[in-house]
Amino acid sequence: MAEKKKYSMLVLSNPTEGQEEEYIDWYVGQHFHDLLRIPGYVGGRYYKLSDIQLGSEPHKYQYLVIWDFETEDFQAVKEDIAARMKDGRTQFIPAFDMAYWDGTFEPITKYVTSEEIKGLSVDEVHAITEVENPYRKA
Repeated sequence: MAEKKKYSMLVLSNPTEGQEEEYIDWYVGQHFHDLLRIPGYVGGRYYKLSDIQLGSEPHKYQYLVIWDFETEDFQAVKEDIAARMKDGRTQFIPAFDMAYWDGTFEPITKYVTSEEIKGLSVDEVHAITEVENPYRKA
């Protein structure tokens, strides 16, 4: 058996105008129910855009969900997701604006905390990230 790899999929979306309550209820209820049953999904977390931002540019999307996966065959998970969307096992409602964005990412470092790096130099921090940099020259 191949080694399971970790992935995170970010989905940025908005409710259909005037349907925020239905959108949020569906997302954290029905949609979490549907997707977390798919083999490979291990969890998810839902976010709302904060009123406090570093930049001043307007944001197109107000909501974010981060889905985490562990699988040795992400292509099979992707095909399962598509099949469930097509046959109705994953349900969508009109309150979900289908003009969403998603992207799947693979980690290239371990998760590093502020506590771990206290008192460390830049080189020491770099070493503990365990970065997998395919562009680094030997």
